[in-house]
Amino acid sequence: MNKGVRNWSSSVLITLLVLGVSYVEVRILTYSSVGFSISFNFLLMAWYTILFNLFKPKMDWGYFEDKPFEKEGKLYKYFGVHFYRKILVWIGWEKMYRQKNPMKANLTTLRARDYNTKESEFGHLIIAMIVFAFTVWFTKSLDEAKWLIITNLFLNIYPIIVQRYNRPRYSRVIGYRLRHHLIL
Repeated sequence: MNKGVRNWSSSVLITLLVLGVSYVEVRILTYSSVGFSISFNFLLMAWYTILFNLFKPKMDWGYFEDKPFEKEGKLYKYFGVHFYRKILVWIGWEKMYRQKNPMKANLTTLRARDYNTKESEFGHLIIAMIVFAFTVWFTKSLDEAKWLIITNLFLNIYPIIVQRYNRPRYSRVIGYRLRHHLIL
């Protein structure tokens, strides 16, 4: 079996497995529980990670370019990107990420970080849309949807904001190094 067929077959099986696990979770925990909301998000994160690693897209789409309304992160500062980043430091996420991906002052590392922001943002965007659609279709009231909304905000929307805030910084440094021939 060639790699493309194997990857697509695997992605279909994994998606069906995630749908089945989600169905069982709903039956046990109900839509409105915090437990379901958290586990559903993490299940989707695992699903996305597996699919992303199967297909490894280039992530060179125009969507990832800075938009004029972003104005060097001012919008994201207004929405509390720095506070959210402090939360990530406080819970140990930042330390864990830096141990796994140490920062080195070379172009390869900077390009990898830039790519990682795109990978992460795209994953959180896909998951946020799935959780939003699930919330709209399956919950009957705001009270029933509150945990899905809260977890979607903190586990997907804010991570998107962090990536949109960080990526232009990497791009500027990469551009500076290329313009000044500082390729290490």
